[in-house]
Amino acid sequence: MDEDKQYITGLKNYMIDKINNEIPGVNYNGDVGEESLYTVLNVSFPPTDIAEMLLFNLDIAGIAASGGSACSSGSQVGSHVLTGIGSNPDRPAVRFSFSKFNTKDEIDFVVEKLKELFAVRV
Repeated sequence: MDEDKQYITGLKNYMIDKINNEIPGVNYNGDVGEESLYTVLNVSFPPTDIAEMLLFNLDIAGIAASGGSACSSGSQVGSHVLTGIGSNPDRPAVRFSFSKFNTKDEIDFVVEKLKELFAVRV
């Protein structure tokens, strides 16, 4: 399990670095360091006209992700958890999960798709 945790933590950190380098104006919800859950990354993207369609666009590209926080899954209103930690409700929040079965190539694909979506609309 320690080997899996190290690998998954590396993937999460890789995604954080890629997002930071490719998409300006991103915030992370909650701690992304040592105290965070190593299998989850919650990202608030810049306000945009595609906010309501972001998850749909990711799904169309074959990317599985969730909106808001786990406590608000399936809800049509914003996450009380994200609001409670000071996240801006006007920014689309997306939750990415990682496992030992994910790869850096998959992360590259996700970040490239996000870059495309935000490049023309921010």
